[in-house]
Amino acid sequence: MQINKFRLRLLMTLAGLAAAVAFVGLSSGQASADTRCSAANGSQVERVQGKSGCGAKAGPNSRADSEDRSGAGTAVAIAANRGQARALNLQPGSTALAGANTGGNAYSVTTGPKALALAQATRGGTSVAIGGWGGQAMVGPAGAVCSGGFAAAVNTTTGKMCLHSGSIDYRN
Repeated sequence: MQINKFRLRLLMTLAGLAAAVAFVGLSSGQASADTRCSAANGSQVERVQGKSGCGAKAGPNSRADSEDRSGAGTAVAIAANRGQARALNLQPGSTALAGANTGGNAYSVTTGPKALALAQATRGGTSVAIGGWGGQAMVGPAGAVCSGGFAAAVNTTTGKMCLHSGSIDYRN
């Protein structure tokens, strides 16, 4: 059986972009006692509330936002050189990390407990990492790795992507 790689890549890219759009929608307009950190243009912020923590660091002309909504997790975002980084942790015991450089956009979100999502973007590209229940998603210039429970990651600069869930294990 031959798999049409173009269609699969297009599907993975669309899924990553849809996740990024959903991520932007999830992180706006809600009032709660979440741990939130935002930094822009050379600033840095760290917060710890109970078992929840966040950190954001942004270089000149950059923006970094992180948020832990679980009350017992971590979110960290770092951006430099016109980069934009956003990290969102939704579950206890999970960690979302996003780093963007040179005009890149990085989005990292954890949707399940015991998850790790790490996204690194460079050269104007976009990287998205989603870690579900017990999943680890890592993506950057060196490639994409998805393991554990549910995990998905895509990098538009390199074209690297992966998806792991149960018996599905796609890597490019």
